[in-house]
Amino acid sequence: MKETMANVKAKFNRCLKLIEKYPQAFIVGNGSTENEILEVEHRLQVTFPPMYKEFLKKFSYLATHDEEIWGISPSNNQLDLVFRLEKYNKELRSKSQSEVPSHLIGIQMEDFSSSLICLDLQALTYNDQEAKVCFYPSDDEPYYADSFTERLFEVCDSAVSTYLEDTEDESSTPIKKVSAIKTEHKDIYSEAKALIHAHPELSEFGEGISDAEVEVIEKELSVTLPESYVTFMKEFGGGIFGDNQFFTMFNDELVKTNLELYHPTEFDHALSKHLVAVYFDDLEEFYACLDFKNIVNGEPKVVYREVNIPEEDYDDRDAFKTFSDFLYYIIQDTIEVNS
Repeated sequence: MKETMANVKAKFNRCLKLIEKYPQAFIVGNGSTENEILEVEHRLQVTFPPMYKEFLKKFSYLATHDEEIWGISPSNNQLDLVFRLEKYNKELRSKSQSEVPSHLIGIQMEDFSSSLICLDLQALTYNDQEAKVCFYPSDDEPYYADSFTERLFEVCDSAVSTYLEDTEDESSTPIKKVSAIKTEHKDIYSEAKALIHAHPELSEFGEGISDAEVEVIEKELSVTLPESYVTFMKEFGGGIFGDNQFFTMFNDELVKTNLELYHPTEFDHALSKHLVAVYFDDLEEFYACLDFKNIVNGEPKVVYREVNIPEEDYDDRDAFKTFSDFLYYIIQDTIEVNS
């Protein structure tokens, strides 16, 4: 699915919430003023993309356990954009190499190759709100990411994952942790439903679907849907909760999405037909799927799948026990992130 500016903003907001929720995983500044940003732009003779400016206004700079995003930090040269660029250019001159082109703004140092990770001001995206991200010197791929926000999200997501692994004395993924929740709840679907009703400000679920529509899904995708998912679709019909997209039957979205994934035209590896995608995460770009090869007590497990990844590359132990477990996790996590 092609990312839109709305997705970019949602991803940026997710970064803000991660930094707020896990402050131990980040070192950030107090935010830069318009005048401070203008001064740096004038010094470099550039205009920063608006989303990078927004980052500077919020935090000035950012550092994690193993990564940095440079910004405005006169008191700490290690994190100061101007200082790091001048230092890098000085090293290039000492080797009789050309300086970094003025349209490339280095925001990070790549650990392995000592290349700069740069914003390319000649490759603006999303109605000029963003800039593509590239390496300098360039590698085989012309661009690393389509936006600064995409790179910021990668850094924040990695920092939080590492922090949670370090502090919980276990290396299980969120999927495994949430699966364990099932043993603590007698009726986890009812609890998820109650949370949805308690937070109408986050819910854009539609009307429930009919028995006839359930039959259409089962016929078109050659499956018998589990009770928990049928109950959810009859009561809510899918839709949006926070930033989370549960497929609906509006314009046969659920069926069409899966048929397109089974028969891709733009990539090599199709979604296996024992999987039915019921959810898409815009931020991390994965599908949550009912896995009809892993059924316990009539309920298929829920697994994550990305586009164009061979099925054999996945570890199916990383799974939710039921759709109800998955639903509860998504609803509860969304509420916590937005609280």
